Amino acid sequence: MKSIRFKAVAVFSHKERVLVHQLENKSTGETWFIPPGGGVEYGESSLAALKREIKEELGWAIQDEKLIGAFESFHFINGREEHEVTFVYFATPINKSVLKINRYSVLEEDGRNQLYRWRSFRALRKPGSLLYPKGLLERISSDSAADRLING
Repeated sequence: MKSIRFKAVAVFSHKERVLVHQLENKSTGETWFIPPGGGVEYGESSLAALKREIKEELGWAIQDEKLIGAFESFHFINGREEHEVTFVYFATPINKSVLKINRYSVLEEDGRNQLYRWRSFRALRKPGSLLYPKGLLERISSDSAADRLING
């Protein structure tokens, strides 16, 4: 039986760049850039999942979380059909010094190594690239939109 996956991810923006990991989608030929985060567990709020996942993946405690929106996606990725609802938040790390580090290597539970890097909005707009979930780049890429979402 197919199911819907619920995720929570964080947009960390620093110097007009966003922290993402890169994924090559062999089904479409696109390069996807995905903010850090992960699955929401049964009985867990999206905000609690976000805090847990960021702590697990990056070792960061976060603050100032603001919900950007929920994005529903039906897609094929590397031969699998998926249906996801992703809750996307702006957030800031409590320890701001981590923003100066250019890349983060994370060992996933399945043994895969995931590399997080800062990417400029310009690089994310290149043809064949997608900031996942779809529609997120348009929502956050203008300074005024980001300011409105971050500062209320």
